[in-house]
Amino acid sequence: MNRNTTAKKRLSVPAYLVIVILAIAVLSVIFLIVNYRRGSDYSYTLEGALNLSTWTENSSPIVLDKGWQFYPNQILTPEQIQRSELSLLTENTVLYPHYENVEITRDGWVNLGTDATLHSPIGNVAPMESFGIGTYRIVLQFGKNIDYATLNFPDIAQAATIWTNGKAVRHYGIASSDRKEYEPSEVCADIQIQPSDSGQIEIVINCANYSSPYGGIVCRPCVASTKSIETIRYSARLYLSILIVLWLAFLVGGFYISQTFNGKGKFYFFMLLFLFEILYEIFDPAVTLLPGSWNYLIRVTILIFINYWSVLFYSSLYPKGSSKLFDKLRFFEISFFSFLSTCYLLTYWCFPKFLYLKSSVTANMVLVIITSSYCIFRVFYMLHLHEHGHYLYTLSVIITTFMNFSVFVRTQYYIAITLHAFILIFFAMIFGSYFIMDYVKTFEKLSFHNKNLENAVDEKTKYIAKVNQDLLRNHEKLLENEEARKKMLSNVSHDLRTPITAIRGYVELMLNAKEPLSREQEVQYLKNIHTRSTQMEQLISDLVQLTRLESENDKLDIMPLSVKEMVHDLYSLYSAECEGTDKQVLFEAPQDDDLLIDGDAKKLLRVFENIIVNAMKYTKEDGIIRIICHRYDDPAMLGGNAVEVIVKDNGVGIPENEVPYVFDRFYRAENSGINKTGSGLGLSIVKSIMDKHHGKIWAESEEGKGSEFHIVFRASEFNFDEEPEDEE
Repeated sequence: MNRNTTAKKRLSVPAYLVIVILAIAVLSVIFLIVNYRRGSDYSYTLEGALNLSTWTENSSPIVLDKGWQFYPNQILTPEQIQRSELSLLTENTVLYPHYENVEITRDGWVNLGTDATLHSPIGNVAPMESFGIGTYRIVLQFGKNIDYATLNFPDIAQAATIWTNGKAVRHYGIASSDRKEYEPSEVCADIQIQPSDSGQIEIVINCANYSSPYGGIVCRPCVASTKSIETIRYSARLYLSILIVLWLAFLVGGFYISQTFNGKGKFYFFMLLFLFEILYEIFDPAVTLLPGSWNYLIRVTILIFINYWSVLFYSSLYPKGSSKLFDKLRFFEISFFSFLSTCYLLTYWCFPKFLYLKSSVTANMVLVIITSSYCIFRVFYMLHLHEHGHYLYTLSVIITTFMNFSVFVRTQYYIAITLHAFILIFFAMIFGSYFIMDYVKTFEKLSFHNKNLENAVDEKTKYIAKVNQDLLRNHEKLLENEEARKKMLSNVSHDLRTPITAIRGYVELMLNAKEPLSREQEVQYLKNIHTRSTQMEQLISDLVQLTRLESENDKLDIMPLSVKEMVHDLYSLYSAECEGTDKQVLFEAPQDDDLLIDGDAKKLLRVFENIIVNAMKYTKEDGIIRIICHRYDDPAMLGGNAVEVIVKDNGVGIPENEVPYVFDRFYRAENSGINKTGSGLGLSIVKSIMDKHHGKIWAESEEGKGSEFHIVFRASEFNFDEEPEDEE
């Protein structure tokens, strides 16, 4: 791999991450734009009411972010506000100081907007603090065809009483200027309203806050049809249902998939982290509204658990031994984050009032910063040490960081799906895909190894079967050899015993003779002893030669030979011996072909000699022995390029059932007893020599009509008749 390729490969990692991060950022911005609670073009009636006369139940929801009145440090009833309005119209006197053109902001009554104007009989009014009381008022003018509408209040901090057209329709906690009577409660409500006969609705909201960093209305309300509000609520719950279904699917499917992982802990930590992230959304006031401070307390508790499980999850992604640094820090990091999380939990559960301090919000953010920073450091430190999951782990820790910080983003939404819940889908999809891909890769590896194992088992099985077959054949061969050995020993002992007995008999006759033997008798006895000794010598010589031929150490002296010339020399020898008798030896060979082969001259001479001698031995006195040499053209025999020698006789022949055994050691046909001479090893030696030359030999015979021996060799590629080319 060249340097340019390596550089491209290295650049692909940050480039990939940048693309993914930009994609998430763009989608998040689109999500915010789509879900942001928009304001409306405001116009007012002559009476000062917000003019909504053109709005119908099929129209889009209208966000009430402007046009409010706010009475600081006062809890007023609608009657008191009406008297103040009447006094202002008739006597131009302000009974209660208040602000006009107030805008609803996420900071509540601390920030009333840039267009707010003060109406006060005493001049300037002290700015509102986070803790205190106040009253909001707005008047809406609907068309006369509107029977019902719905007001949506996402968040009012921290206690409130909502009035519509002079009636108190909802109480959340106890809104009181007396801290002893004050009782906080998270406010998230949808209120169905019915305009008066004139189409007007007056909304008055008394607020009190002594327990939250923000007071008053902190998320812009909206007015919409009941159907639209229900659709909003349904969308939020449907989104949560999708998350829960995803979690259950991961739990069931992942349980089996995780069986293939090296470490199952990462799957369980992921499932717990994912579960706490979903629970955080479930306990959003828009979904679950518990009395008092329970909603907020549970959400902060879940946030602490989310951070704690994040550390455990990202620690489990890398096995022990991946890094000496984190192996040493393993006990410390778990102890530190366990202690830190426990301190936070004990503080909030023992002193719930700390939940609503601005310093507590800062402390929660510091916890998230410490946890996220450590997880990011761990993942990026391990990138160069551990090859597995580079892209995934880097991307996941960045998404997790964004997701955990998104809980502090107090953005006002129209659809009740938070930014945190939106990013959670990315987190679930990425790790869900990772677990599936990891399983697929593991499954592919297992399938590959299983296939290799099956192939190896098949090969071993075949090999073992072959070995068993070889062992069985060797066993059978050993049995045959043992039987042959016993038979050979029996034959050898018999063949040796006969001449030895004869020799001993003649010697005993000569030693035990009472009268001196004549010279003629002595010569006869000595001739007989010499003959028997020669037989013994021939037998032993044949045994030695056969043993040597069957030995692997016996080497052939291979050279090009002319079969025609070799056989013709033997023909000349034995035809001379037949002179003066009625036996005839005939020779046939092609005139223009030397019939060349590659072989050992001495050993092949023994082959032809044994076959010819046997033919002469078992032929009658007036018999005919024919020796035929020619090319063998049968493609099935040694590829078709072969030389064959045939020796025929018209002697006693061999019984048909005994022909296959003529090349066995010491084997003699039953009808051969009349000429039983020799060692009985001649044809065995011939067969061994032919096997050494990779040739073929077989016999064809019919009892009483003679025998025919076929000797076939692979022809030599060398040709004596070819003249060498002239060298330049």
